[in-house]
Amino acid sequence: MSSAPFVFLSPAFPSELLNYILDRHVYPTTLIICSSRQDFLATLANDVYQEITSPEEVAPVEQGAESPPPDAARNVHMVDEEQVRQKQRLLSSPLYQLATSRHTRVVYIPTVTHLRAYLAVFSPDDSKISTPPANFSASGRYPPHIILYGFLEMHRDTSEWSAQGLGNSTSTLIELGHRLQWQTIIVEPRKHNPPQPFEDVLKEAVPFLSGGGRRLGPDSEEGGWTGRTVEVGRVMKRWFHFQRGEWDTSLKDEEEHSENKG
Repeated sequence: MSSAPFVFLSPAFPSELLNYILDRHVYPTTLIICSSRQDFLATLANDVYQEITSPEEVAPVEQGAESPPPDAARNVHMVDEEQVRQKQRLLSSPLYQLATSRHTRVVYIPTVTHLRAYLAVFSPDDSKISTPPANFSASGRYPPHIILYGFLEMHRDTSEWSAQGLGNSTSTLIELGHRLQWQTIIVEPRKHNPPQPFEDVLKEAVPFLSGGGRRLGPDSEEGGWTGRTVEVGRVMKRWFHFQRGEWDTSLKDEEEHSENKG
């Protein structure tokens, strides 16, 4: 993955995000959850314990119906096995994982106003998280991170859901990243049903100004917003590089490999 200082990664489930942090733990990495603690833990529990259909549980193909291609079935099994492995890793609590979690700062911030205020005064020296033993973390291979989970989701359905509102919050975050010289990452929550492609997240329209657009009703044929709008991706690309997370790249590589074989 690129070492770009400001990265916007594809959406991830909570379990995928936590495994990503465990693999790259560098003190004093800070994870900012853009929601309440209760909401995040409920989502995490639902994600980790969600039942994944095994191959034996797949409904039989009706007589005369076309069977799925072998490569497609193999890809489904591969994804299922990887998801199970990652979730079992969180539940198993190995010693290194427990030790790492004790040295990772996690903050819950449920509103845009509180987020901007927190970022404006953020300092690693204020953390009560203890310093890990020498050579414990992945220092040298990765820089410290400040990771925001649910940055866009926090702004959505508020008066700050606009290019102006996102820009105001992002500029505060970028200033902090420059000041700390940390890698700054945004990850949005991935939804189970229906899953939203990364491209659709970036193509979502927002008004230019806070309060400058009006959401059209659900019965409107046009949908979206009144007034001038801009895509989220165009707003965020001023600061961020867009990349797929490791939770997506392994599947993407496998699909491309299957297509090349075909």
